Formats: sequence, C-alpha cells, structure tokens
Amino acid sequence: IFTLNPSVNSAGMGNVGIAHADVRNVFHNPAFAGLKKTHYEISHVKWLPNLADDMGYQSMLHTSDMGWSGEIFYFDYGTQTEADFGGIILGDFESASFRMSGGYGFGFNDWLVGARLNFYHHNFIEGIDVGMNYGFDIGAYKEFGNTSVGIVLKDVGGDTEILEQTLNLPMSIGVGVGQKFGNFTLASDVKVFEDYNSIGIGGEYSLGVASLKAGYYTESEFDVDYFTIGGGINAGIVDLSLAYYYNADSFHNETLMISFGFNF
Repeated sequence: IFTLNPSVNSAGMGNVGIAHADVRNVFHNPAFAGLKKTHYEISHVKWLPNLADDMGYQSMLHTSDMGWSGEIFYFDYGTQTEADFGGIILGDFESASFRMSGGYGFGFNDWLVGARLNFYHHNFIEGIDVGMNYGFDIGAYKEFGNTSVGIVLKDVGGDTEILEQTLNLPMSIGVGVGQKFGNFTLASDVKVFEDYNSIGIGGEYSLGVASLKAGYYTESEFDVDYFTIGGGINAGIVDLSLAYYYNADSFHNETLMISFGFNF
C-alpha cells in the first residue's frame, strides 16, 4: 500500500518523479524539498474502480520555502465482511492504513539532497493490534545541462508485527533520468525492490500555464502494466493536476486521480 504513488503530478507521466524536479514529487525524491517552494496540495484517488467501489486514498502535502516537507497519506480499504474460521459471518468492518511523513532538503555543491522520516500504521480488524512502524528515505538530484539524474533509497526501517508474523517494509533503490528538449521533458525511473522491479517512462509538454503528460508503467513480475495520461493547470497561486490509468485488460483500468494545490 505504501508504495502507491500519491503524486498526481507524476502519475500522468508513468509514475516518474525521481529526476523530475518539482516539490510535488517529494514522495519520489525527498531532495526536492530543497527547491524551497511553499506549496499546499490535497489529492484524491478512487483506487481500482473496476475491482471495488469504496476503496481509495487521499493525501495532503505541504512544502515550505525553508526546505521542509510534510505529508499525510490515508488509504481506505472500504467495507469488508468478517467471518470466523467456520465461515459464519460476524458482520462488516472498516479498515485503513496511514502514513505521516516529514522531511528536509537542501542544496550542496550543485546537488539537491534530502531525507524523509515516515511513520506507518494499519487499522484492520478490531482486536488485532498492529504496531506503528517507521522508515526513512534519502535522495539526491543533480542537473547536467538539460540532463537530470536522481537517486533515492526508500523505506529503510523497522518491521511490522501482525498476527505473530513479521512484515518488512518494501525497501527499494531507485534511479531516475530526465532530458529536456525545449518545452518537452522525457524522463524514466527504475526501482529495484527485494521481490520485484518497476519501470516507468513518461513525457511532459509544457504549454505555459498548462501541461500535457503521457507515460507507461510496469511491474513485470506481477503482470502489472498500464498506460497513463494526464495534465495540469498552473495559474500562479492555484494549480490542478489530473491523471488517468488505462489498460482494458487490467484491474488498474479507469483509475482517475486528481489533486488541487496552492503555491505561495
């Protein structure tokens, strides 16, 4: 759940954001808090609408002109049915997971570097205690003319105990590369996890106050792949971002993401 991309800005580009410098992409690279821009944003996603009609997530993001960042991510699993070991229905229950994060980024010898501390918690069935967990991310970013490079290590931390089982955080290392061609930016991310890899590639064309985006994302080990399209309007103080996942043969099909933000 906590590997889901809350950044609608990057979702339209194939979930690419490690080397795409924007404070809205601090989930991908905590170094971008070092851009030192004041930004407030709230996002909403109805997750896997072809699989469930009451599942989704929201996030709130804040970055400051002093290099700080903060985020709250809340995933709602919707209403589920509880049964005993004999299959007798006991009733319905609600479950959710959330993450609270705080980070800092700064410039160092033409690099942006940053780190972020994350606290994770799950609220599943009543009576099952799931302790709060923690992890941290570290990242770096540098531009070489029109080429940008980013690297990030994510979710380094403790274990979660649930039902006498130990669950590790999905630690990963990611590398991103971007290239600007005038008003067009092409970028790609590769992330390596313990059990799988992910690849995203996407492009953005800037029209001034508006932008158009498209991309592709895949996790080949899990047969996950989909195309993405998106766009945004940045009218100075106010900005709006939209993204859409498409693959008619995938349960990710028709996932719509929207975010609304303020810049100061």
